Amino acid sequence: MSTSHTKNIGKKIKKARKQIGLSQKELAKHLKVSDKTVSSYEVGRAVPSFKTLQEIGQVVHKPINYFGENSDSPDLDLQIKIKTIERELLEIKKLLKDRK
Repeated sequence: MSTSHTKNIGKKIKKARKQIGLSQKELAKHLKVSDKTVSSYEVGRAVPSFKTLQEIGQVVHKPINYFGENSDSPDLDLQIKIKTIERELLEIKKLLKDRK
């Protein structure tokens, strides 16, 4: 993932957090990480995992694709699509298994 894409994700995390009035410490508490970790995400020193992005999205009331929109790299969008397909396939598999 490119540095600019990482920083773009960080900016979006920060913007969404501020929109709902959470401090880094409060977001960190929801995510069960340190406030330094949240800071690292926001400035682009670290990239949250897909699962962590999902958790952030739930806390800040944003869909996961919010963090990937208007990016110069399709990596996150592709990852989102893959995860969505995987989830749908698991649901189909479960439905088929339940029919037997």
